[in-house]
Amino acid sequence: MRVTKLIFLILPLLISITCKAQSSKVVVAEFGDYKIYLDEFENSYVKNSGGLEKAKKDSLSALKNYLDLYVNYRMKLRNADVRGYKTNLDMQKELKDYKENLGSTIILEKEIYEPNLHKLYERRKTEIRASHIMLLSDSNTTEAQVTELAQKIIDRINKGEDFAKLAKEYSKDANTNNNGGDFYYFTAGQINSVELEDILYGLDVGQITQTPFKFNNGYHIIKITERHPRNISIRAQHILIKYADSSNIADTAKALAKIKGIQEELKHGADFSELAKKYSDDTQSGKNGGDLNFISRGQLIRPFEEVVFRLAKGQISDIVQTQFGFHLIRVTDIAKYPDYEAEKENLKTIYQHTGYSRDYERLINKYRTDYNYKFNQNTFDKIAQKTTDTAKVNVHYWNSDFQKDFGSSPIFSINGKDYIVDSLISALLKKNASIDMKIDSKIIGYGVKNYSSDLLLQMKAFSYDKDNPEFADLINEYEKGMYLFKLLDEEVWSKIKLDSTKVEEFWKQNKENFKWKDRVEFKEIYALSDSTINKGYSMAVSGMNYDSVYVKINQRAGAANKPGYTGLVNIDANELAKQANALKNIGDISKPFKMDDGWSIVKLLKRDSVKLKTYDEAKAEAASILQENESKRLEDEYINRLKDIYHPKMYYNELEKAFK
Repeated sequence: MRVTKLIFLILPLLISITCKAQSSKVVVAEFGDYKIYLDEFENSYVKNSGGLEKAKKDSLSALKNYLDLYVNYRMKLRNADVRGYKTNLDMQKELKDYKENLGSTIILEKEIYEPNLHKLYERRKTEIRASHIMLLSDSNTTEAQVTELAQKIIDRINKGEDFAKLAKEYSKDANTNNNGGDFYYFTAGQINSVELEDILYGLDVGQITQTPFKFNNGYHIIKITERHPRNISIRAQHILIKYADSSNIADTAKALAKIKGIQEELKHGADFSELAKKYSDDTQSGKNGGDLNFISRGQLIRPFEEVVFRLAKGQISDIVQTQFGFHLIRVTDIAKYPDYEAEKENLKTIYQHTGYSRDYERLINKYRTDYNYKFNQNTFDKIAQKTTDTAKVNVHYWNSDFQKDFGSSPIFSINGKDYIVDSLISALLKKNASIDMKIDSKIIGYGVKNYSSDLLLQMKAFSYDKDNPEFADLINEYEKGMYLFKLLDEEVWSKIKLDSTKVEEFWKQNKENFKWKDRVEFKEIYALSDSTINKGYSMAVSGMNYDSVYVKINQRAGAANKPGYTGLVNIDANELAKQANALKNIGDISKPFKMDDGWSIVKLLKRDSVKLKTYDEAKAEAASILQENESKRLEDEYINRLKDIYHPKMYYNELEKAFK
């Protein structure tokens, strides 16, 4: 039985491997000494036809056509090899630059942004509430004494002492020490320290940090008090009864009695919105049935938020007391947490202001180790001692004494290669960084950090195709595209010689192909509402000058110099042209019709029937067609020369095995 199960498990894998092996042996075409196998053809076809499922459904005829094109493509690439493109210094430099620039971007995306944005996205699904005890050192207390005290407090909490009581006794945060150290709710991306965020998201409810965390000049002991799924935004309505009545006399008991009466009505089935309109002292929301629209955490006062964010959709709260009075609250909607792609740009903005710098520096430090980075402390110390020099980061640097003294001095090395101060200043000038600032140890330190980081990232990018198959494919495709572009430039585009005489002669021989279709000329008036456009229509048909109506009514931007005028256009060019063409007489005005997000009317100015274009009217079109024809002819000639060299053979019958 066990052996039988194993066979069933292994069988699909064996079939897959066998099919792949068979595909790699089936030859679908040959040219010269080169063979094209079925698996290579399949991979290329899938990439260019819209995916595997579509490829499986395509006809044999479509596969044959693609094989012809693919053989031509492969012959061109072989011809590029023969011409020595792979050793062409200019082309290899272009490829290197592309590889470094694209690679740097992809590395940051794959190694930093993607994993950390996903982590941030998942963390922001959770809302945490925490309390803290903050300890500060002062003139009478050293940091060592503060951390010792913090550790003693942690030990006391671990033994069962009340956190809130200790916060009141010891915490130096005047805003929270009287309420147990509570600093309310937060989610990922709202804390200025990613290290602290990592600690907090690593704790469970009831747990405390076991060592004090230094943050903003204080030492903090933190306890997680709540953790639950985050409502990113909720919609609520409320009924407010203020303490003071219409004569501005405060009577809490009277207000409470009134809200209790409203609460009883709700319990007996009364409509919340109608009661809000009738009773709520919040007149702004009351007229809308108490609707507060969508609200996020932190927008309202705490006592109100404490309740509203705990309610389920449709649930009505008990009576809530705030500084404004007594409330009854009902949640009407809870926004869904957005999907990752919809939230990605917002996440990236948050991450760039929080964890990016740390994670980037960690990645670069790894590369510093991988590529044997060494900082030249000796050169740096000599520069630091040169306090009298006035050289600045600008074009005058090259004639300065500083450049003569230090320009050729190595400031750091990577993989044994020295980078000198001149290179560093050049990099700063190229990036337009620290311009006109005095060159001192601070500027050198800043420059070294950034310049070396860029170099290390580029070095990693240059070999990143070995680590990342997707990147390797991109570089491979770019390299082939670069060679094909040069081939076509040499064999086609550079050989096309068009002048006005050739273009005019082509036009004369093909006049019948250059025609104007039936066209109309009209003016449009556009308005956002039907009432406005109807008003304009009435004014226009009653005899008011059409351009004057345009000035009064039109709400379409971008046509101030030519009021509603577009010139002659084909009768089927758009809805405006169709409406104008439907009019019977020149000067007629259409009835209002729906257009874009508003309404339009048009006035017919002119009709123009089918006619041949003059040379001036057809010149640009004729030149374009002629150039396209010449390109096709020259490329066909080039392909035929390649066929004479390589004698390609296609085995179309083998294509019946494709995608099987």
